[in-house]
Amino acid sequence: MGYKVAMQRGIDVTTIETPAKIDGLREPKTRHKYPLLYWTTFAYIVGVPNFVHFDSTGRTANPINVTSISIVILTAVAGYLLTTMLLLGRQGLIVRKLRIHGWIWIALLIELTVATALGPAGHVSPVTTTARLLAFYRIGQWVVAFSLIVALVSRTPREYVPSLITRLIGQISWTWVALVWLLLPIIPSQVYGGAEDDPHAVRRLGGQLLTPAHVTLMASIGVFYALLFFPRGPRKWIALFIALPTMVLTGARAQLAGFLVTYLVYALVLSRKATIRWATVGMVLFLAVMTIPFSSVVGKYLARGQSAETLSSLNDRTRVWQASMDAIELRPLLGYGYNAGARAAIRDHWKFAHWIPPHAHNEFLEAALAGGIPALLLFLAIYLLVLLKAGRDLRYGTTCLFLFLVFVQFAMDAITGGTLGFAYRETGGIFLLCAVGVLANDHRSGIRLTFSKRKRRRAPDRTPEPMAHLV
Repeated sequence: MGYKVAMQRGIDVTTIETPAKIDGLREPKTRHKYPLLYWTTFAYIVGVPNFVHFDSTGRTANPINVTSISIVILTAVAGYLLTTMLLLGRQGLIVRKLRIHGWIWIALLIELTVATALGPAGHVSPVTTTARLLAFYRIGQWVVAFSLIVALVSRTPREYVPSLITRLIGQISWTWVALVWLLLPIIPSQVYGGAEDDPHAVRRLGGQLLTPAHVTLMASIGVFYALLFFPRGPRKWIALFIALPTMVLTGARAQLAGFLVTYLVYALVLSRKATIRWATVGMVLFLAVMTIPFSSVVGKYLARGQSAETLSSLNDRTRVWQASMDAIELRPLLGYGYNAGARAAIRDHWKFAHWIPPHAHNEFLEAALAGGIPALLLFLAIYLLVLLKAGRDLRYGTTCLFLFLVFVQFAMDAITGGTLGFAYRETGGIFLLCAVGVLANDHRSGIRLTFSKRKRRRAPDRTPEPMAHLV
């Protein structure tokens, strides 16, 4: 929507500092002014595809392999390039002041570092020196990602921050969706497979290449990016035709439910287009009617080859949550340490032999296991601050709406999974991009839209006249 159109529709447009588009993506100058920093951040967040088969039961540890070595090299190269750019440019990490509640992030880093250093050894699966060093390295991965994003955002003008973050998230999500489909005919057993320890498990898109739940999250972000920013025409329909089947083929039920809830909120509450609302209502009614004759097929899809007992315990998640809470009661203040310490604590309280959980399957329980109640409170503060800020920013345009929808999906995923409390993965970079982008989105300058039925009168200019006799 342009300035003239906005005025014709009776929309009061204030504080306009740029002739760029009012609502939608604008070209961030940062990508052209700092190309090395931009593409280093992009490459680090995309990460390295996993071509190595891991033991999904969690009974064995295989920290040294082709994938892990590649990730270590990528982390070292990204950290080196960031340090070199700062030294050569003779600039600090932060060029302009950012309102991102930095004390929360620093406190969380200190808490997890101290908890990891002072964590107990464990009983069933002792935390070795190598495992503890790997935990510090995994904390370092988050630090590198956070530093790259903060450096990029602080070098971007305030009014361009939402567009910069939105473009990066969209590019990264669609890069992964494209990788999945491009590699599917080349290595089908890696991209479309089931759990090796369970012969009855159904095959799912993602396989060993990328966790199916992460594929669903990437594809769902791609759907919203296509809906909000792709122009009308074949490009948008082709993108939706690719992304929607991608989510269905992963069989990630929790992430699919999160996407459906988020989409309904967008279509029925946040969207201004009546066609989207009516199309959504019609689609829901159509699916409800079609579910009746195909109820057995839908049931098999949701069961995913599992028994009624397994489904009633949410794939053993309720048992994992109980074991996690038993462990938290013993060390509520300091926790057991990041990654390896939390995993060892769960194993000490796990009473079943058919499967050993690798983590708590809940963002906030994992935080309490890793760093105790203080870490849990810091995690809650980050989620609540970003959600509240993203909700308040909805009136500032489509990019802010997109960031809100993305973070809502992360918040819903935290119930049965999580991102920030676990080892850094591809979705972790998108989480940080969204969180930092929302918090750093300062609307004291830039474009602001105020929707009203009639034009508002402009306030008189009270700026005093220049005093020529004093010049």
